[in-house]
Amino acid sequence: MTDLNLADLCDDSGNVVTSKLVDRFYDSGILLFKDPRLKSFVDALSISPDKSSVQHHSLASNNLHPNISPDQLSTLLQQHPLAQQVLTQGLVVGDFNTFKEDVISAFDSVRHDDSGEITTYIPGLSTYDINKWSISFCSVDGQVMALGDYKDTFTLQSVTKPILYGIMCDAVGTDTVHKYVGKEPSGFGFNKIKLGYGDVPHNPLINIGAITVASLVLPQESISERFEFCYSKYKDMASNMAPGGISFNNVVYLSEKHNGHRNYAIGHYLLNKGCIDASSTGRLMEILELYFQLCSIEVDTRTVATMGATLANGGKNVFTGEEVLSRNTVQNMLSLMYSCGMYDYSGEWSFEIGLPAKSGVSGVIMVVLPNLGSLAMWSPPLDHYGNSVRGLGFTRNLLSRFKNDPAHQSVFHPFSSKRATFTGNHVLTTIGMRCPTRELHTVAGRRGLNTARANLAAQDSTDLTAAQSWNYSSGSGLAARGWKLARKLSRAVPRM
Repeated sequence: MTDLNLADLCDDSGNVVTSKLVDRFYDSGILLFKDPRLKSFVDALSISPDKSSVQHHSLASNNLHPNISPDQLSTLLQQHPLAQQVLTQGLVVGDFNTFKEDVISAFDSVRHDDSGEITTYIPGLSTYDINKWSISFCSVDGQVMALGDYKDTFTLQSVTKPILYGIMCDAVGTDTVHKYVGKEPSGFGFNKIKLGYGDVPHNPLINIGAITVASLVLPQESISERFEFCYSKYKDMASNMAPGGISFNNVVYLSEKHNGHRNYAIGHYLLNKGCIDASSTGRLMEILELYFQLCSIEVDTRTVATMGATLANGGKNVFTGEEVLSRNTVQNMLSLMYSCGMYDYSGEWSFEIGLPAKSGVSGVIMVVLPNLGSLAMWSPPLDHYGNSVRGLGFTRNLLSRFKNDPAHQSVFHPFSSKRATFTGNHVLTTIGMRCPTRELHTVAGRRGLNTARANLAAQDSTDLTAAQSWNYSSGSGLAARGWKLARKLSRAVPRM
């Protein structure tokens, strides 16, 4: 571990001060005492391991040995790669404090924006406080932050649609799903009663498409078994350190069930057109109930950020390592979220921001930054498209901060022409393109959030994660041809 520098963590006798060690983790965005991946690491540092699960780090620190020798720490780090990444500045967001400062500034810039209206067509959503505003971030390495009203809960609403689509692509196959639903932006409102080419819904991210996909969920099983099948996948995506996790809001569900007249009309239209397999009106009602239930899953922004990070991580949960969704399925989900995820604002979003995202009328927006992480925003007031006003304003503001930084003008948009530059045996890349290699580490620096150093040894391109595949297949980054060209570059990148 030649990159391990412990000088600033040691006391005069040369031992590592554990309180400084703890601060290093938290400064890196890793919640040492809450992260399940580091429990055995914390136990090894603890005086009483059975008390190491104390949640607040200021209290948990009192249970640690005051110091540890560098040799003991080195042995521990060999057993805990994540801890080694923290101390060698090898996490994907290299300068987390600077990144956090930018996020906080962008968050504060829209805090007092009182424009927009709260959803009223679903009575269960009309009681939200217009002043509520929260964001959370989760990186693919498990670096987290949460600001504002992040403990407040809300329902997923339309953010459920890409997740349901992904679950069913893995369950019955992508080709089967797309026999019943298309892949094109509709150009109409999200609740428009209209079919696309081939007499199928345009895509699975509008109401008519999501209801169609819901009809494919275990059609021979009971409604409770169908819901549990989906709900278990949602929980697997959302497993993190937040105490609440996900739950179900029965008030919103009943509100949707009793007032979703247009969705009932969509269901009967689909039945009439032969788009769904429903042998009776009762069976149709069960399909719609499942759809209402999945829209009524309750979360907070920390949970949504974890779900988005699962997608950014190629379908693997960041904290559990479980593969919840396959790589190919995630690629398809991100492609559709990129083109169809923000209601009638999707084209403008793709042009301006250029990232996969999905919004919901509860005021939530989930943004996926492939290979980097996910941002989750929640604020109930919506614009006329149905997107959170503060969420959109925050994203624009954060993007502008990187656009004004010459070294990172392409942090967000995947089609920027400034993609990668090589310096000697190292490569600096933006989130839009990561090298086809598993030997990825973060380069520390003032704005190191989107940089990486890579072993350039030849490897098979099949090592790409699903999120990386999305970048390549959509034209993001340099793609296959640009990758070969980029390897010839030798121009130096100015150090910030």
